[in-house]
Amino acid sequence: MFKTPLRQILGLSTFILAMCPVLAIADAPILTDEFDALLVTKDTKIGEIIGKIEPVFANELKPTWSLEEPVPGGDRRNYLKEDQLDATEIVEIDTDTGEIFLTASPEQYPAEYYAEVRATNDDGFMEQVLIIIARAEMPKAENFLDIFTQRKQVSGLNFYATAGVDPAKVDYAAKVASALLLKDRADGGRITGYVEKAGASMTIFKNFEERNEAIGFYMHADDFRGQDLQDEEIIPDYFRLGGPTDMRRDASIEEITHLIHDGGIMAAYPDIQERLEKATWTAIENKLFRPWDGLPEDSFNNEYLTIGLEIVYGGRQNATTMGSTTNEDGTPRQPAFRLTTGNDVPMTAENLKKYDPELYDIIAFLFPAKEGFWNAMGWQ
Repeated sequence: MFKTPLRQILGLSTFILAMCPVLAIADAPILTDEFDALLVTKDTKIGEIIGKIEPVFANELKPTWSLEEPVPGGDRRNYLKEDQLDATEIVEIDTDTGEIFLTASPEQYPAEYYAEVRATNDDGFMEQVLIIIARAEMPKAENFLDIFTQRKQVSGLNFYATAGVDPAKVDYAAKVASALLLKDRADGGRITGYVEKAGASMTIFKNFEERNEAIGFYMHADDFRGQDLQDEEIIPDYFRLGGPTDMRRDASIEEITHLIHDGGIMAAYPDIQERLEKATWTAIENKLFRPWDGLPEDSFNNEYLTIGLEIVYGGRQNATTMGSTTNEDGTPRQPAFRLTTGNDVPMTAENLKKYDPELYDIIAFLFPAKEGFWNAMGWQ
């Protein structure tokens, strides 16, 4: 998933991490589908406002705010798990303003507390995860990369991984990056030069929980050009075996491509970027691509590009659609991606070339063909 910038508000004692705002599709409140993280230290006073939750999009219908006890598995991304501390025991929310204030000091430091925030208006409600991160003192800027003990550089890209990440998976991700930039290097390295100049970096965490709680990194990462990936998302055999339906999808190509796109392609080839944006909106208008809840508008083309690339490399050839084709009540739903409105055309490279030639041509210009990628990865 494509990461949005971080937000810092209300001075040094408060940090809010907001990721992946939701596309507004109704008049009910729209909150982030990820989470907000707020920092509390030993210096934070009882009654102090430590942050404010706000709708992602403006809405004329004013919401009422409430704080809900965490229910394991109750959020869409499964960030809420068993045995997590309950944030409602140490913070409350102003029902009118959405401001979060401290009501009790944490019993221990470090610690992480979880809850859900609910915003309700006359048209409905939406919930999001809230994480209160307790640290004895304010994390220092000079230590913001200390969490990453494994580091390497490949083709102008930096790779930072935490201690719990399998070193073989770090090597695999770096190899994917090098393979993706194979054609660019052969063409003179224009994209590679831009990602190196930008300091584009892939951060690899053991899991989402470690990523979500890495406040010492995020609160000082405003100028850090990065994209995250988790050890649990790296599945080295997935693309090599042709995208088996019984195997979790490898997210490496998607996330590394986001980093290359953001850090290099946009600057290196603004004309290609313009074509990609037009192609993205054409697919949306033709009801072939439906950006999902939680995706900001400026990321539509990023996801559209990676979907196409995964199709070219065979990762989606065993399916005719991406995403659900039915709503919870059983009524039909447009999937996130498909090649035809009939939902019946396999998502192969050949079919992408036939039904979406513009996306296919953009990918062919930017990235190596499947055979070249396979050879660079050492796959047979």
